[in-house]
Amino acid sequence: MKTICVLLAVMALLTGCAAAETFETIADVYGEQNMPEAKQVVLAIPENAQAVVGSSGTLYLCDGYEITVETLSSGDINETLRQLTGFESDELTVMETAQMGLNRYECVWTAAGEGGDVVGCAAILDDGSYHYCVTVMGNAEDGAKLQENYRQLLAGFSTGP
Repeated sequence: MKTICVLLAVMALLTGCAAAETFETIADVYGEQNMPEAKQVVLAIPENAQAVVGSSGTLYLCDGYEITVETLSSGDINETLRQLTGFESDELTVMETAQMGLNRYECVWTAAGEGGDVVGCAAILDDGSYHYCVTVMGNAEDGAKLQENYRQLLAGFSTGP
């Protein structure tokens, strides 16, 4: 009987020496994400262009057409296209290429404007953090003569440091 009492006493002492369970909790607290700085847009704006700086970018008024340059947060390219053109991406023919490690998207559209039909073209460079956007719009009746201006302008569109 003494041995049973000693064994019970030893077992009672040893149960207090068991390893304590550790618990891990997960909180829904996220640190602030650091976005890289936006790059500069490199674009050859015509000398006679008048700049109007707005909250979302810069509008350049040229002879017979206008150029809009803006930098938007990257994300859904379809949303950016809709914001720039007013059309859903499935209503446009969007050409996707690569330019110096960035995705480049281009499209052309026509629409009815306040002063008649307009023709527009847009180019977007996506670096994963930002969409660098250039939109050029002018009267559709002048579209043929402005086509070379549009082509030269968008060909020189890139980002800098």
